[in-house]
Amino acid sequence: MWNSLIGGIELFSDKKSFSMDVDTKTNLWLLMHFKHLEIKSKTLVYQVNKGIRQRKNTVYPIRKMRKKFKNTSELLEYIDLKPYDIYNLEIEFTNGWKIKQQPSVQFHFYTSSTKERDELIHKLIGISGQGVIDILSLEENISYYYKGVDKLVKVFEDKMPSPDEFWSEERREAWKKAYIAKHYKEEIEEDPEETKDTFFSTMNSTLDTDITENDRVPWGIDSDDVPW
Repeated sequence: MWNSLIGGIELFSDKKSFSMDVDTKTNLWLLMHFKHLEIKSKTLVYQVNKGIRQRKNTVYPIRKMRKKFKNTSELLEYIDLKPYDIYNLEIEFTNGWKIKQQPSVQFHFYTSSTKERDELIHKLIGISGQGVIDILSLEENISYYYKGVDKLVKVFEDKMPSPDEFWSEERREAWKKAYIAKHYKEEIEEDPEETKDTFFSTMNSTLDTDITENDRVPWGIDSDDVPW
């Protein structure tokens, strides 16, 4: 497959946010397109990695950066000179926008309106050179990937929408029941109570794990409260 900047996209249910599949390790330069925005707060978790010049038995601690930056230009200029592996990067701007890096695979973008979301999507797609997309044709909470140069298709044609951080508890519970009914129909008919108990236990464990991994250092947590 040809080498593309953006591998896929997913719209979130708040109608103001979305994710893009991007190799964040090599494409942090995308953050330069936000250099006109002032940084309100940031979380950057990193580890020194000197590569072949690092002794085999040397393992540097994982740390949270305390240094402050006015904008993404200053941030990128600083870390570009450092031998860092970045494990978590979250930026909140004074205009209300946020960016979260899912290590190596995704950026999550949070804007303040549907209009801003759509404008940002078109801007990023334009930067990638992958052609204009019809945002209105995309379903929320469904992952799409690029097939060819500019065609977006569902990752799984029959996949149900997946919960995001904006779903209410009631909506999550309804989704669990619908998921069981769709994917575990035969098992439910054989032993409905056992199947439901087992599935809900597994599902709750999975959701808790996802939340822990995606929110390793939540917004507003002081660096002194982080255990590294």
